[in-house]
Amino acid sequence: MVNELLDISRIESGKVTMRQEICDLKEIAAKVEDLLSGQLKERKLYLNTEISPEANLVLADKTQLERVFINLIGNAMKFTPPEGKITIRSHKTEKMVEINVSDTGCGIPEASREAIFEEFYRVDNAINQEVKGTGLGLSLVKLIVEAHGGRIWVTSIVGTGSTFSFTLPKG
Repeated sequence: MVNELLDISRIESGKVTMRQEICDLKEIAAKVEDLLSGQLKERKLYLNTEISPEANLVLADKTQLERVFINLIGNAMKFTPPEGKITIRSHKTEKMVEINVSDTGCGIPEASREAIFEEFYRVDNAINQEVKGTGLGLSLVKLIVEAHGGRIWVTSIVGTGSTFSFTLPKG
């Protein structure tokens, strides 16, 4: 928690420079999948990657982008029941690449969708009462995405799942 707070503070103050380089989304997704494979298997969750060839390269800080994926997939794992599915997709927009991380989890109530990106905010639901968390992951993800010139948002249907979408500059 202390490290996440320090990272948030450093990014907000501009003390962290994003070392932007051309990054391969397929490569990053594969690395994160490998890192989380034990937890995915233990929870009986399926991770599917559908990175479009024309939307595979982005301009980003590779380490920070990995953190974004780890946070988003980690959250999806917490809130998706066994036999559920998590999908990573990408597509090109006019000037950016849009990446979507979708799950078949419990979903997020409409009243909480903006607040989830605020520090320490956690949706009041049964899962959050059982699962540990700081409420800092999504605020850190938002800062990282915005530091790259992108934006992040969520769409969700309670009982069906959520899709976290973010944009990054094309590589």
